[in-house]
Amino acid sequence: MQTDELIAHLSGELEPVRGTEVARILAAGLALGLMGSALLMALTIGIRPDIVPAMSGGAFWLKFLYTLVVTVLGLKLVERLSRPGTEARWPALLIAVPVLALMGMMAMQMMPADSATRHALLMGHSADVCSVLIAGLALPLFASLFWSLRRLAPTRLTEAGAAAGLLAGSAAATIYAFHCTESTATFIAIWYTAGIALTTLMGAALGRFVLRW
Repeated sequence: MQTDELIAHLSGELEPVRGTEVARILAAGLALGLMGSALLMALTIGIRPDIVPAMSGGAFWLKFLYTLVVTVLGLKLVERLSRPGTEARWPALLIAVPVLALMGMMAMQMMPADSATRHALLMGHSADVCSVLIAGLALPLFASLFWSLRRLAPTRLTEAGAAAGLLAGSAAATIYAFHCTESTATFIAIWYTAGIALTTLMGAALGRFVLRW
């Protein structure tokens, strides 16, 4: 049998994957992870008791909007990196937009403040646990997103793992916002971003091993 005939024989019964299949698999993984992380929060640290009045203020929606925008862009980045030969540069670059916007708001808060006020803006009352709690809440999302990626075909394993970590961290930060009582742009820009960066690094470290074919 000639090489061309062998290839035709082996591939003759294959059917192309539907264009919506990647989105379906990732959506399923993300949904499972969100439910797991929300349940983990409810069973451990809980929702802040004043959540209803807090949601009437702009400060709550600032951190919610920040983490949600990063989550959406992170999902697009994971979707691009879950397939071989796809361009993932533009969603990666767009993630810098909300980060830089929040950093600009932080600068506006910090510049006119005295040293004591700057320390209060920066540290709040939960700086020592914020990033760690976000990373902890991201664990169910890690598991579900890596499960999804293993069903797909990522070839850039470190990058795909980092993207999954970023998505897990930003989604977990969105859930954590329902517990956190911090409200300054400075605190959110530093400690929420640090939590997301931590899970991104964790994902990059795990990706090369867990996502290996």
